[in-house]
This record gives sequence, C-alpha cells and structure tokens, in this order.
Amino acid sequence: MRIVGFLRFVLFLVVASSVWGAEPFQTYAMPTPHALPARVAVDKANDVWFIEVNTNKLAKFNPATESFTEFDLPTYRCFPADLTLDDAGRVWFVEQDANQLGVFDPASKSFKEYDIPTIESSPLRIAADASGKIWFTQFYGNKIGMFDPLSERFEEYDIPTPDARPVGIVADYKGRVWFIENRGNKLGRLDVATGKILEYPMPNPFESAMDIAIDRLGYIWFSGDKGRSLVMFDPVAEKFESFPVPSRASMDSLTVDAEGKVFFTIRDASKVGVFNPKTKEFIELKVGLGESKPRGIAVDGAGDVWFGDIKQDVLFKVRGDALSKLWMQ
Repeated sequence: MRIVGFLRFVLFLVVASSVWGAEPFQTYAMPTPHALPARVAVDKANDVWFIEVNTNKLAKFNPATESFTEFDLPTYRCFPADLTLDDAGRVWFVEQDANQLGVFDPASKSFKEYDIPTIESSPLRIAADASGKIWFTQFYGNKIGMFDPLSERFEEYDIPTPDARPVGIVADYKGRVWFIENRGNKLGRLDVATGKILEYPMPNPFESAMDIAIDRLGYIWFSGDKGRSLVMFDPVAEKFESFPVPSRASMDSLTVDAEGKVFFTIRDASKVGVFNPKTKEFIELKVGLGESKPRGIAVDGAGDVWFGDIKQDVLFKVRGDALSKLWMQ
C-alpha cells in the first residue's frame, strides 16, 4: 500500500515475500530458552552481539555460520541492560541490578567488571566515544557516568534537573555527549572538555522519550512517546522537528544506517519502522506472524537489520535488499 504525500506508510506482511523472490525476514531461535534477547550491536566483522536479559548472558551470532555463542556474565542475576562496542572490538555493558560496568574481550574471552561509584545508580544505557571512553546514564543516580579504560577510573557528572531519570545516550565527534531526560523532559548535552551540561526542553510536555541515535551529519534523533513521533534535533540551529509515526505507536529502540535512514522498533506493536529524512517518508513492517515484541535494533555493513524479540525469543534479521525495494524510486 502506498500513500503519496508527506508520509508514505507501507504495511509489509511476511506472506508477501514472494514479491521479492526470497523470505525478507529470517529468525534464529535462542540457544537458551526464555533468554529475552535485547539491545543489539554489530561489530566490524558483522557479528551480532546482544544481551540475554533473563538468562544473564552475553551472546554473539555469526551470520556466516548461523551459529550462536553464549557467555555467562560473572555476576549472578546482574540484570544486563545495554551494550556497546568500542573500536578495539570489546563489548561493554551495564549491569542495572549489580550497579556495575562490564567489559568482554572477544580475543581472550575474558570479562572484567567495575563497581560504579554512586550506589544504586541503576545504570541503564551506554555508549562509546571516538576516543574509547565509555559513557552511561544513571537512571536513579541522576548522573552521567564516564569510564576511562586506560586509567580504569570513573568520572560522574550531576544532571542539573533533579530526578531527571536519564535514559538513552550517544556521543558525537565534537566532544559532546547527548542524553535523554525521561522525567525531566529534556535533551541534555554534556561538553566533555568542560564538564558542563546544557539542557533543551522537549518540544512537547511529558514526552517520555527513551532511546537516542545520531547520524553522520550530527543530527540527534529520539523517540517521542507522548507525541508518538520521531523527533530530530539540529545542534547548530538548536531546533527540534517532529515527524508523527503513521501508526501512532510508541517507539522503543533507534539506530541510524550509513545513508542516514532511521530504524526503530515499535513497542508492543509487532512492528519495526524506517524513516527516510531526505523524503520524510516512513515504512512500517509487520514482524512475522503472531505477536511480537521487538527490542533493540542495529544495521550491519550489508544493510541488513537485526533486532531481538522478547516475545518469540528469537533474533530477527530483515534483509536490506528487500527493504530497499520498498522505497518509491
């Protein structure tokens, strides 16, 4: 279905796969039952990393061999909440219940864990910057945390707004760290050089934004829960622009591909979405058959899209070539 205009909404069912000659969706069942796969990242070799929230594991999927490898996290029931990759290929993750920062070295297959200075800070989201420093949000600690892998030391930065409940976080290439204040209803910017935090009020009250991403042009993207919109922030003009999601659903996770397209999972709606900033058009894709709860999303070097599904307990792949055929030429 195509609607010509400002927005184009395509509902794409698996049963239509014959149009593209091959199955556009592929699923891979978790090797450990009831894993609850979430928060996905892809490394330079196109291996897919994700956390198994319920089974306390870090996992890797090799698309070439279609095989999983699982690694038990050292701290029992630490409740891993998010992960990121650094340029050296190490996997960093936050442990929400254990109040720790962890790292896994795939070369040596070894873990290290570090206690976060603020007690019961509830680390939630994590990002690596261009220099290799690790940044994370402290949901209850009301701070932005930084860890330097070279010195193995933490620094913490107090958020000006009390009880802001920081969630999504991302680092740009100008020495700034951007983050979402879920309860504070603001977009935050931390200047790494000065340690100062600047806050921008969200365009709508009670937006309840969660995840955040950045494109190659430096534009900041995040989900607007109340407005059911994808929101873009221009750091130069310091202005927001909102794009209503066609299904008017709430988004969960965001990522941006090399071409600047924004991919997102739709919370409890059995769908994933794509937004093209050049044409200001959306595509929404029905995820397989039956009920689905997609969590986490990443795009690999071939343009294939990966995300976990905590309802079906599988890792999903959406073929990039099938997606590209959906856009109006």
